[in-house]
Amino acid sequence: MLLTGLVPFMIWLGLANSLLVEPPLVLHRQVKGQFETAWTFYKDFISAKKNEFSAQSQVVSKDTILRDAIARGAKDDAIYRLESILEENRSLRRIDVFDHSGNILFTVNGPQERLSDSFSEKIWKEPLGLGESPYLHLVYLLPVKYQQQRESLQETFEDYDRALAIGREEQLTNLARFATITLFVLLVALAGGYTLARRVTKRITRMADATEKVGKGQLDIQIPLRGNDEITDLTEAFNKMVAEIASGRDRIVYLEKVSGWQDLARRLAHEIKNPLTPIQLAMQELKRRTPEDIDPAFQRIVDDSVDIVRDEIGALTRLVNEFSQFARLPEVSPETLDLKKFIHEFLDAYNDFEGQAEINTEIPERTISVGLDRVLMRRVFANLVTNAIQAAGKGDAKIDIRVSVNEAKGLVCLRFDDNGPGVPPENQGRIFEPYFTTKSEGTGLGLAIVKKIVLQHRGQIRLERTTSNNGAMFVIELPLA
Repeated sequence: MLLTGLVPFMIWLGLANSLLVEPPLVLHRQVKGQFETAWTFYKDFISAKKNEFSAQSQVVSKDTILRDAIARGAKDDAIYRLESILEENRSLRRIDVFDHSGNILFTVNGPQERLSDSFSEKIWKEPLGLGESPYLHLVYLLPVKYQQQRESLQETFEDYDRALAIGREEQLTNLARFATITLFVLLVALAGGYTLARRVTKRITRMADATEKVGKGQLDIQIPLRGNDEITDLTEAFNKMVAEIASGRDRIVYLEKVSGWQDLARRLAHEIKNPLTPIQLAMQELKRRTPEDIDPAFQRIVDDSVDIVRDEIGALTRLVNEFSQFARLPEVSPETLDLKKFIHEFLDAYNDFEGQAEINTEIPERTISVGLDRVLMRRVFANLVTNAIQAAGKGDAKIDIRVSVNEAKGLVCLRFDDNGPGVPPENQGRIFEPYFTTKSEGTGLGLAIVKKIVLQHRGQIRLERTTSNNGAMFVIELPLA
């Protein structure tokens, strides 16, 4: 009878070992593939940047205006042309010009913000002609953060691999302890083991299914937490890892898009601004040269035409200014601030909101330390409050700013709640896209700037439907300092 009990027990023991040990290995391979895919993404990105720098270097070296100036020995003309090239190419930090013997002739630096330590240098050497001709050293910018993020991803993968190995050893140890106890109580152990095996199998199968979905690019997976054991810890770590990968991917994609949009805004501002001054001068000259004794009806036509053109020039000038501000948006430079004090300072500084809206705050009576760029985060607050006032109407707007802290997640949550008409469902997915606007005079850059600044603070912003004022509610989540 004892042998009859031991045989199925040993079979069950082997099955339990398979259930407790093998699935994490399958999970490991799936997650490892995801890490390798992410690492390859960073590697390909750096390679693409190098190819881009090489192509740009060839274009600069073949610039006929630059070649002519250097050939003539016209240093000022050459420097002027190089400054234009640096202005047009935001990825260039500086350009050095050497003679054929390797002696430096002169150096032209880009704007001050490109000299930051947050960028690493990549140097390309390009000749300006054949034979013993001068040549260029083009120094390009490559954000240090991309290299750091790739190294951080590799470290996370190694930590995860070690965690799995430790988890496997713990599982094997627990299995051995359980087997020892089961030898003394065979009947109870067989029944309990069968129940435990089914429960563990379901949980690991659920995790394996989730891993397969993650492998296919579905990063909105979250596995419900059940129990309080190693599998629960592993599940929690898996959920956190997937959320961080999704957040990091979305952040990188959006910031890359915004970078392209900023380049487009810079080009548009440049192309629009160039003809404005000649047009304005021409209108002034037209009005000045109009004879005083002409027909009054014709005089009115001239005056009306000049006024119309002047108004349109003013509108285009405002548009150019907004494009330029968006294109030259600085990098975030955070400092540790008390959030409550920061909000009150913002409201005091922007006291012109008082006659336009009723602004209420709800902030915990404690110090909430957050890393903020004081200037840029004020711009975020100002944009959100201004949007709420425009939506609800000056004098009728009611805005609630509520702050809450999630210590478990290390986050502070800010909610901007207004009593406007809200955002139509068909527009909710596009409100953070640059140049998307429903306003007759808007450029659609405000919320795009807001999101870029929040993402650079390692935060998140989203739109929710308010439950108190029946308007829109923007929710910002920022990490605690």
